Amino acid sequence: MSSSLLRRNLRLCTYDGVVATPIVYLLQPGNFIIAALLVELFHLPPELYGLIVALPFMGNFAQAFLMPFLNVRLSPKSVSVVSSSLQALCWTALALSLPFLPADHPEISGRWLLAIFAVSAAVTSLTGVSWTSWVQEWMPVRLRGKYFGRRNRLLQVAQVLFLLVVGQLFHRLSGSVAAFQLLLLGAVFLRVGSVVFQHKIQASTTELPPIETKTPWGEQLKALRNAPAFLWLVAYGAGWGFATSCFGPFVPVFMYKQLGLSVMDVSGLVVLASVGGALSSPAWGTLADRFGNKPVMLFCMIAWQLQNFFWCVLTPANTSLLYGMWIFGGIMGAGFVLSLFNIQLKIIPPEAKTLAISINLAVTSLVTAVAPIIGGLVLQYLLARGGSALTVYHQVFFVPPVLALLACLMLARVHEPLASPLASVAGAMRNIRTLGSLLGVSFLVDYIFVKPRSKP
Repeated sequence: MSSSLLRRNLRLCTYDGVVATPIVYLLQPGNFIIAALLVELFHLPPELYGLIVALPFMGNFAQAFLMPFLNVRLSPKSVSVVSSSLQALCWTALALSLPFLPADHPEISGRWLLAIFAVSAAVTSLTGVSWTSWVQEWMPVRLRGKYFGRRNRLLQVAQVLFLLVVGQLFHRLSGSVAAFQLLLLGAVFLRVGSVVFQHKIQASTTELPPIETKTPWGEQLKALRNAPAFLWLVAYGAGWGFATSCFGPFVPVFMYKQLGLSVMDVSGLVVLASVGGALSSPAWGTLADRFGNKPVMLFCMIAWQLQNFFWCVLTPANTSLLYGMWIFGGIMGAGFVLSLFNIQLKIIPPEAKTLAISINLAVTSLVTAVAPIIGGLVLQYLLARGGSALTVYHQVFFVPPVLALLACLMLARVHEPLASPLASVAGAMRNIRTLGSLLGVSFLVDYIFVKPRSKP
C-alpha cells in the first residue's frame, strides 16, 4: 500500500470513528442514557433491565457461529458496512416506536424493547468483529499504538461534545419522549455518515484474499490452541467481563434512584471521564508502544478497580466524590481499552485472525451475558426483602472490584513479546504531569509516577 493511500485510509478511519461516536456510546451495555430510557421512562424492573443489558453479549456469542460462514463469502469490509447499515435501521425503528409504547405498562413496552435491542445486538456483534479484522488487514503494526492513541483522543472529544448536547437536550425537554427521539435519530444520521466513510476506505487494489479463508478450520483451531497468550487473554476477558457486568450496569440506576441525580448530572460526570480519557490517550499510546500493552493494562486496571471501592460508601451527602472518581476512571479506562485493543491485534495468529476474534468474543460474551442477568435477579431479590435500598447497593457494589482484581492474575499470565515489567510503566508516567496540573494534584502524581534518580 502506498503512503498516500495509507494516509487517506487513516483519515477516513478517523472520520468514521468520530461520526459513529454517538451510536457507539448508545450501544454500550448499561450506559446512562439507555438506563434512563428503560428505567426512568418505561420503569422496567431490574431483572428485565439486566436481561436487555445482557443482549449485546449474547449477540457476540452468536456471531462466532455466523462469522466463519460470512468470512468465506464476504470480505470483512463488506460485513462491516452491511451490518452497520442494519444497525442504523434498528435504531430508527426504536426511535419511531417510542411515542406508541405505554410508559405505565412495562410488561407491554418491555417486550418490544427487548425484541428491538435483541436485533440490534445481533447486527452490532457482526460489526465489531468484522471492523477489527478489516483494520488488521491494512494498518501496519508499527503505527497502531500511536495512531489509535490519537484517534481515541479525537473520539473522546467527540464523545464530550455529544454528552454536552445530551445534557442540554434533556434539560430543555425534561427527559421526554421527544428528547429520546431527537437523540436517537441524530445518532442514526451520523451513523449513516460513518458507513459512507467505511465504504471509501481502500486497502489495496492488488491485495490477496485473507490467508484465513484458505486455511481449513482444523488448522485455524490448531493455531489458536498453540497460542497460550491468546488463550489466557480469553480467560482474562471472561473473568473481567463477569466482574464488570454483574452489577456495573446498575450504577446509573443507583445514581438516579438512590443519589437523586438527574440525566444532566450524570451526563456531566461522563463528560469529565471523557475529558480525562481524551487528555491521557496519547500518553497511553506512547507508553504501550514503548513498554508493551500488558503492563499498561495491568497498571490501569489495578488503579481503576481500587478507586471503584468508593461506590460502597457513596450517599446523597457525599456525591462530590463522584467528580474525582469519574475523572480518574476516565484516565485509567482510556489506557486499559486502548491497550486491550492493541494486544489483541498483536497476539492473535494471523492465519486465524477472524476466527480468533470471534472465539474471543464468543467465550467472553457467554460468561459476561450471564452476569447482568444474575445481577438483576440478585438485586431484585435483595430489594424485595425490604430494608435500606442504599445499603443493598453498597453491598453489591463491593463485588465487581474484588472480582476484577482477581482476574488480573490471569492477565499476568499473558505473554506479550518485548513487553516490559509493570514497574516500567509507573516509572515512565512523566506524561501524566500535565494531567496532574490540570487536576491540582501534580505533587502527588510526581511522587507516585516518577522514579527518583539514583544518587551518584
